Parts: sequence; structure tokens; C-alpha cells
Amino acid sequence: MDLYARVKQINEAEYAINRLIFKQYKKALASQLTTQQAVLLDIVYAAGKITVGELALEMDISSSAVSQLIAKLEKNGYVHRSVNPDNRREVFITLGPQGLEYFDKQEQVQRAVAERLYAKLTQAELGDLERITAKLMKIAQEEFR
Repeated sequence: MDLYARVKQINEAEYAINRLIFKQYKKALASQLTTQQAVLLDIVYAAGKITVGELALEMDISSSAVSQLIAKLEKNGYVHRSVNPDNRREVFITLGPQGLEYFDKQEQVQRAVAERLYAKLTQAELGDLERITAKLMKIAQEEFR
């Protein structure tokens, strides 16, 4: 089997697993968020606190587009805006109560998936999967910079 066929098989299996997980846990994961809003929340979650300008750079969209996304998310309690006391022109974005709840639900699903699926792998298989995934991530980070 050639490289492309093998990669395609791996990707299709991963996609099928993710579809099954989503189907099983869609009520817990249900949200009214668009894909762009979810991406913005993921970036804020990873950063803890981030500026509108940094979000725009990370998402590769304009600051005004980010501001529009933030306005909708803030209205629904997903994020909170605060002015940087050291630079009044800069606005910090952090998670709001709904944003924290959104990630809490994701964590609950991740724990359930770990118990239902990954717990059925041996320690050696988990170690192999962890090493391979970390190596692939490092290669992707180097290739796509």
C-alpha cells in the first residue's frame, strides 16, 4: 500500500471515530456557536488572556472581524472584555461564564471518551500512540511555519 493510501485510511478512521464520538455526545457538546466562534474560544482558552490584535493575527482575519465575533460572544457570556490598565487602547479578552462552561463540557466528554475508548488500549499501545502523535505534531509545526 502506498503512502497516500495509508494516510487516507488513517484519516478516514480518525474521522469515523470523531463522528461516532460526536453522535454519542452531541447533547453534551451542543452549542449555538459557529466554527469561527469556536476557534476564537479555543485560542482564548489556550492563551488565558489575549488581545484583540493577537486574536486577529492568530485567526488571520481583521481586528474588526474579531471585534464582531467578540461582541456576539460577549453578549452571550462566552467571553469578557477588559481594558488593559497599562495601555488603554488595548483590550484583553478572557473567557466568561458560558465560555468556561463550554470547556467544562468538553472536558467531561474527553474524560468519558478516555474511559470508554482509550482505556481499552494497553499501556504500550497508548505510549506508541502518544509518541507517534507528538512526532507528527512536531513535523507539522516545522513544515507549516
